[in-house]
Amino acid sequence: MTSSQSSAGLPVPSVARAAHILDALAAAPDGLPLSELARVIGAPKSSCLAVCTTLVATGLLVRTPGGQYQLGWKVVPLGRAYLSTSGFVKEFRRVDQELGLLSEDTIVLSLLDGRNVVYVETRPGLRTLAMSYEIGMRLPAHCTAGGKSLLASLPDTEIAGRYADGRFETPTPRSISRMPELMAEITRTRANGYAIDDEETAPGMMCVGAAVAGRGGHPVGALSVSMVKSTVDAHRLDHSTAAILRLSTAITERLGGL
Repeated sequence: MTSSQSSAGLPVPSVARAAHILDALAAAPDGLPLSELARVIGAPKSSCLAVCTTLVATGLLVRTPGGQYQLGWKVVPLGRAYLSTSGFVKEFRRVDQELGLLSEDTIVLSLLDGRNVVYVETRPGLRTLAMSYEIGMRLPAHCTAGGKSLLASLPDTEIAGRYADGRFETPTPRSISRMPELMAEITRTRANGYAIDDEETAPGMMCVGAAVAGRGGHPVGALSVSMVKSTVDAHRLDHSTAAILRLSTAITERLGGL
């Protein structure tokens, strides 16, 4: 790549490859050997080795005695730095403390990353859940309440582009598996202002989510409440939905999205 290409704002291949390696290892807690890592990111082993060697030297990766590559300690302070500077996370914490809504339930904050959502904050509730949520956890956006609300904020053409290959992960039998189903759900979400995950991510779980906007009205993330479906009646669903909408509106106002 020439200097003129770099200055034009085009991606630098080695940096992009490093990012792909970090993403791949984030999805593989036990690590990956070089050959598998190269296959996952679609790069030659020699190129992958060069980038991994640099990432190990900087602490972003570690190489185990068995030859597996794993995320290194350096990613921990980077993640904490993001959480401490993210306006979305900071305003949620403030609004959550001020309003005290849904204190018995778990609330999660998510960002849209391609066709997935990534959880960037969890606020545990008093009620026990069968499913645990961790920061950094990734799930298919079309299955989650937060993911659907974020997809609904995109133009139809962009949604179609993200699912152009027609492939849908289906964690449960209730998960959306076809484009017409997704677009029907997007239409409902836009009309309601919120989305529902009805056992689409995990059996026995129900979630309600809404997007949060920042300056210019652009979505910055979503928040959702997670509940055991067998404990959710019409009254609780209405109450939880109203609370999530109140929280999302309050955070949006703080971020200048209204």
